[in-house]
Amino acid sequence: MIVHRPTPERNPIQVVLIGGIDPGTGAGLARDLLTATALGARAILVGTAWTEQRQSHAIEPREPGRVRIALAAGLAQMSAAKTAVKIGMVAGAPTAEAILEALEGFDGPVVYDPVMRASSGGSLYRGDREAILALARRATLLTPNLDEATWLLDGAPGREIRNEAEARQAAHALRGLGVAAVLVKGGHLEGDATDVLLSPSGESLFSGPRIAGPSPRGTGCALATAIAVELASGESLERAVAAAKTWLTRRIEQATAVGDEHHL
Repeated sequence: MIVHRPTPERNPIQVVLIGGIDPGTGAGLARDLLTATALGARAILVGTAWTEQRQSHAIEPREPGRVRIALAAGLAQMSAAKTAVKIGMVAGAPTAEAILEALEGFDGPVVYDPVMRASSGGSLYRGDREAILALARRATLLTPNLDEATWLLDGAPGREIRNEAEARQAAHALRGLGVAAVLVKGGHLEGDATDVLLSPSGESLFSGPRIAGPSPRGTGCALATAIAVELASGESLERAVAAAKTWLTRRIEQATAVGDEHHL
């Protein structure tokens, strides 16, 4: 599925969005598409699974070979300039391997949001840690939340992340595993919400007060997609994260009720 910008440009910003399909539009590939469209980017979607995440929990993974073919075809439709890839839910290790194969030869930015669990708590990934780490090492930026960072670090004793200092330690540990750059999201930290960005350029902290009210679904999906759009436009990693977080904060402030959920 291709979504064009309202006003065509000679070199539009382009993103290939990879992830699971949620029945609503609160999270997953639908949220990625809505985010990219809101930011004026042209998008191609590559589904990895069909999911049920709210009333019940079920996953129907797409055949990994089809994911690889779809991703390769999507990348072939994009021009070389102003293109980024955003990866979300990966149903299993074979799918992660298929995505890696399809990305061979792609030299644009890749943002990976390593979605492990649904908002309801059900697992969205069935496979080993090494397959996910291989994909994480391929990414330009990895954007785990606290639980995902803990899982990627093998859940070792003492790895529970509760404060900013521990989030910074986790970022350094992930870099030590070969991840090029990591943004450890601090939405569930004690005190202010502080995200820790660690890259070859150094460490940056992005802090902000907590916004009152229910937490919307899909904030992690939206943030990673917004960063990918900014990187595709040519922004540096630090500026891309800052711009994406500013945009997301405004959307959280304006979140609306949809049934028993709040959406961006």
